[in-house]
Amino acid sequence: MQPADPRKFTTIAHGGHRHFGPLGSARATALCGLFTLGPGDHVLDIGCGSAHFLLDVLAAHPATGIGVDTNAAFIARAGTAAQERGLADRVTLIARPLTEAVADRGAFSAVICMGSSQAIGSFAQALAWAWEALKPGGTALFADGYWKQPPAQPYLDLLGAAESEMATHTGNAALARDAGFRVLRTMASSEDEWDEYEGLYCSAVERYVDAHPDDPDSAAMAARIRRWHDAYLRWGRATLGFGFYFLLKPSITDRRESEIRSPG
Repeated sequence: MQPADPRKFTTIAHGGHRHFGPLGSARATALCGLFTLGPGDHVLDIGCGSAHFLLDVLAAHPATGIGVDTNAAFIARAGTAAQERGLADRVTLIARPLTEAVADRGAFSAVICMGSSQAIGSFAQALAWAWEALKPGGTALFADGYWKQPPAQPYLDLLGAAESEMATHTGNAALARDAGFRVLRTMASSEDEWDEYEGLYCSAVERYVDAHPDDPDSAAMAARIRRWHDAYLRWGRATLGFGFYFLLKPSITDRRESEIRSPG
């Protein structure tokens, strides 16, 4: 059996999601409210998906935004959503790798990276990139995975990951401070948010393969989603967390690095 095409699979699996992570509507509203943005401010969303969170931020604040994602289908959905919400004139949507799409460093008042640090590298590398992209006094909202408990080896094998690739929730906040940020707020997805996200993910693929039995990829996609959902129930629900980190780049950044990054 040939493996399902990853781009095709993730596009189908996220067909019913508003946000491409375990993020409920109440938390999304609360996170949008953390920003303070005006007409002259520019917001960058790294790995924006269908850009609903970026559009929520722009609906709440009179800023302009750039959403970048390598998945052209997601960017097309984002463009439709921007038109429907009357925000198309305040957002630029780009279906290209981040390093090709964004050249202006230090130009942004806010950076959003919701589970997309892999667009740059590790979580620490993404934090460092965002630091350079932000103006002094700018804010960043990161969301990233963390271990709730040491992961079982079979779970790591299925993920194709090593335990060292992620930290704990506390460890993620420490990495943000090590990058020079002030950590203003932290949150974590609830089990209900995880169940909603994973349920929509599973349902979208199962419904697709049920409706497309002649698709040559259907058998591989069915096998993949069943392995994934079983692993979520068996290990992931108790092991994998998703944290939110609202960060401030200090307004004064010309002091010695050790002073900026001190815990006090």
